Amino acid sequence: MDSHSAPARGARPHPVGDLLRDWRGRRAMSQADLAFEAGISIKHLSFVETGKAVASRDILLQLAAALGLSLRDRNALLEAGGFARQYGERDLAAPEIADARRAIDLLLRRHEPFPAIVTDRQWNVIVANRAATRLMTMLLGPERMQRPLNHMRMFLGPDELRPFVENWPSLAAALLARARHEAMAAPLDLSLQSTWRELLKLPDIAAPQFNEREAPGPLCEVRLRKGDVAVGLIGTVLTLGTPQDVTLQELRVELFMPADEASEAVLTALAAQDA
Repeated sequence: MDSHSAPARGARPHPVGDLLRDWRGRRAMSQADLAFEAGISIKHLSFVETGKAVASRDILLQLAAALGLSLRDRNALLEAGGFARQYGERDLAAPEIADARRAIDLLLRRHEPFPAIVTDRQWNVIVANRAATRLMTMLLGPERMQRPLNHMRMFLGPDELRPFVENWPSLAAALLARARHEAMAAPLDLSLQSTWRELLKLPDIAAPQFNEREAPGPLCEVRLRKGDVAVGLIGTVLTLGTPQDVTLQELRVELFMPADEASEAVLTALAAQDA
């Protein structure tokens, strides 16, 4: 059965089948590909997708693993199949994830005097080290730092960091490619989809061309200048290894390294002033 075949006439769409077909299409996988990766027969997968068979919880988890679904999407697939969610979604202050929080805090402290932030799945800044706070305060002022920050909006919006970004067109293109890649990889995440649509409404923003099989580059350069102070940064995004919690899996640790010796000297001098 072809991956894009429609259900039989008169058949009621099956939620699990709809999800599986959509995710297979996004990953350019045929039924044979997915069945092989999941260790089940093509016939059984076909019956699950058309609603002729009900997949067990274990089969759904095997299919989710074969598709490389996020924990949030694995929960969605289980719920569509009538099962309880498998993975928790805890607040960062929860005692169950205290060890992970301590590891993140240590990483941010050890990255000093260079900036580092942690964002959630909607790119909201939830933790920033002192270097990041110093740099953003210098650029935006202390009053702005009292309100919530969103990593994407700070750089893409017209009245945040954008006036201080010398290479804004290339930076904006890189950030939009990343944002769209993450948004399109999570079509069921309505909050993320809403944030993505809000980004597209910002002035001078155009949706980038998107290849679902091509991930954004691992590094991103930003050149900042305010008056006589210039800082070049190379940013990279880290994710936690193999967490079994939705919140932890969706955290993004953004580390920024100085792009040159002059930038390193500026960041070191700012740290000295704050000592």
